[in-house]
Amino acid sequence: MLWQTNGGNLTEYTQEEYLQMMIDNRMLLGEFKQDKVAGLPPQWFWDRRVKLLDFRGDFQMRCSQSITFGFEVSVITASHTFWEGGIGPVDLKRVWIEHGVFVGSFSLLYNCHLQHHALVSIGSVVRNLVVPPYCMVEGNPARIVREYRDGRWRITENCQV
Repeated sequence: MLWQTNGGNLTEYTQEEYLQMMIDNRMLLGEFKQDKVAGLPPQWFWDRRVKLLDFRGDFQMRCSQSITFGFEVSVITASHTFWEGGIGPVDLKRVWIEHGVFVGSFSLLYNCHLQHHALVSIGSVVRNLVVPPYCMVEGNPARIVREYRDGRWRITENCQV
């Protein structure tokens, strides 16, 4: 059993109840698959107030020990294809997150690969991007702005690490 504070009172919830609360609050698309998120339970995402988790595409968190999410992060793995004059079928994408990654609050991840020790600044929209190891991205759309090298962060211009 797990505990959650609720207006000063302690309320006991099971992992199944956390999962149901995520579904009821429209925080989840597709079927929650604990093996895809390195064994992290629904409570881990609930406690971080994750805005949206999309399991319809290829969502993988490859190490639970060292991944950090800020509040209200959104992970989207499916979107519609578009062409002139119409909207097509759902197109499944991937979001891969490796060990040592930090994702700042209010960020959105779509069709991206965050390699080990990548850092996503608060409010960034990381779309169609592979973030190399030890690099920082920021903005909308996110772009690489710094890399950690020789023991310090260095500003990069047009970083193609």
